[in-house]
Amino acid sequence: MIDFGNSYMTFFSRNAGNIARIQLDAACTLTDATSDASETFYLIAPCRAERMYLDTQLFQMPNYEFSGIFSDRECLLVRTHWTSERDNREYGLNRGRFEDVHLDIRTFAAARALGDATAIVAATLENRPLVARTELSLTDRSARVMLEYPVKTMNVLREPPRFQVDTGPLILPAFASTAERRIERFELAYVVYNSFDRAEFILRTPVALGNGAGARPLARTTDYSVIKMVAARTEIVCAE
Repeated sequence: MIDFGNSYMTFFSRNAGNIARIQLDAACTLTDATSDASETFYLIAPCRAERMYLDTQLFQMPNYEFSGIFSDRECLLVRTHWTSERDNREYGLNRGRFEDVHLDIRTFAAARALGDATAIVAATLENRPLVARTELSLTDRSARVMLEYPVKTMNVLREPPRFQVDTGPLILPAFASTAERRIERFELAYVVYNSFDRAEFILRTPVALGNGAGARPLARTTDYSVIKMVAARTEIVCAE
């Protein structure tokens, strides 16, 4: 079980430039159904566009969100602007785009699965770190998908014992994507569920704002706006 609060991606810019250590937000492991070969991709925590090491204003304007997805070999840098027309994704090899990239994945020394709502309520109210694993199958059954992510927001009822996870961001394979590379076939999402056998995702996509001439939108922005409900198998794990 990944200890996300103590796991990081660190990139080293070229020519002794900036070094950035960024906490991990989520992981997704894709396992080929035929060969059983697997690859894990990690979502880094978002930050904002900034100028480095100046004595004047540091935030860039207009500003944008910077995030990214990393594997052992590749990266996808994701920039989300005020208007979706300016959004961009930059693909690269880790040691081509940067001088070096380190993925430092730490795990909890001891953990146990929480098998029912009563155990989840108790662990939540004891303020235990919670991590969820949600397993999905691609519609063509070509691969298995294992999402792993910290449960940042957990809702519970004492009586009768109930729970509801609402957390993110995480990365979800874009099942219909025709992008050339696997790392380019992810969408950012949040997830909600209150049982172990299904999950409801809301995906981050461009959204039309208002109506202009000819019923065309005045602008488009990128936000969580498309809902996808899927059968899933989730396990919630508690750090001891």
